[in-house]
Amino acid sequence: MSQRVPIAAEHVLHHFLGISRALAGRLDFQSMIEAVSEEIRFILPHDHLDVSLLLDDDHHLSAYETGLHTAWSDFAIHPLEIARSPIRSLLLGVEPYILSDDAMVDERFQFPGALNTPIFDARLRSRLHVPLRARGEVIGALSCSTHLAHFYTLDDVRHTQHVADLLASYLYALRQTEQAKQLAIAEAQIRAREEGLRLGVLRLTQELENERQRIGMDLHDQTLADMTRLHRRLARLQLQDSVPATELAPVAQALHESMQELRLIIDAVKPTILQLFGFVEGLEDLLLRSVRNSGLAIVTQLRDDTDGLANDLAEPQKIALFRIIQEAVNNAIKHAVPHAIIVEITATASDLCLTILDDGLGLDSASRLETGGIKNMQIRAQLLSAQVHIDKGRNGKGTCVQVCLPLPAPL
Repeated sequence: MSQRVPIAAEHVLHHFLGISRALAGRLDFQSMIEAVSEEIRFILPHDHLDVSLLLDDDHHLSAYETGLHTAWSDFAIHPLEIARSPIRSLLLGVEPYILSDDAMVDERFQFPGALNTPIFDARLRSRLHVPLRARGEVIGALSCSTHLAHFYTLDDVRHTQHVADLLASYLYALRQTEQAKQLAIAEAQIRAREEGLRLGVLRLTQELENERQRIGMDLHDQTLADMTRLHRRLARLQLQDSVPATELAPVAQALHESMQELRLIIDAVKPTILQLFGFVEGLEDLLLRSVRNSGLAIVTQLRDDTDGLANDLAEPQKIALFRIIQEAVNNAIKHAVPHAIIVEITATASDLCLTILDDGLGLDSASRLETGGIKNMQIRAQLLSAQVHIDKGRNGKGTCVQVCLPLPAPL
């Protein structure tokens, strides 16, 4: 066994204080272990020093080393499964410490799957491992190794444990800080992705609306014009005695009805009032036109309790919300046979909410899920990161459709 000169107690204390001074201002694990290594060397001579830290999942560890550099350095970036660590029994709290006279022949470090090649590659024979504890739990291990066999003693175990206790609180705080930093980075990345998706959705909504309006203009300028010409030719044919009027009348009527439907479609895809005068005015026009075109006696009402907040939304958001309300109003007119339709605009600290109420027949749960118009509303809302809720109307009568759009947080 190697003969070592005992170190005086006052020198031990001096180097303990030196370790404390070396820790000051160290904000990462690698610089920390390199800074304290020299002070520790006076108390615990070593050729290799490393710190293993358990990760939050309790199944992996990271490692930081100084002196000799081995494959264990990779675990700072690519964590190792605790089950493969040569000192797993210490990390799992099974043993209070590990003292090995010759790790190259120590069976404790040699088990199936053990990542122990650095022991042999670097010829780390004498090895000493003690736990790092914080808040009553093992958070890792401090390890010292030398090339010499039979080097460390039980006195070294006590000294190493004192050093580990000195380092543990600092390492725990550093680990918590690192985790908080990583969490903050992850949250910032999520927010950036969400913002990118939001902007992408707004652009997509705008492009869809542009294409919708282009199709509407094409239908007006070409298809409706062609149908109008056909209708006029039929009218002229009806005036000729050689063609039976009874045969042409149904065709002319069907064509006239198709033209009316097409005009409604064209009108629906061109929210000119919305674009020219604003969101609330666009909704008022929508309600009036929808009821007028239906031919039903329906009372409509629009209430805006937000002082025109919706007018401050981005154009694609306004158009998407307009389309959702348009779909809800059309559904109510076509399927619910209401006497009244009310649209309310309200706001909370975090959401802008639009509620469409009718006093009609209502929708049962099956028809809600199967109605194509409702699915369209839900898809539009998802593109805006908004939520659509459909339920019975007030006092259990009719239907209530509510769409809530998250508002940006105030700066």
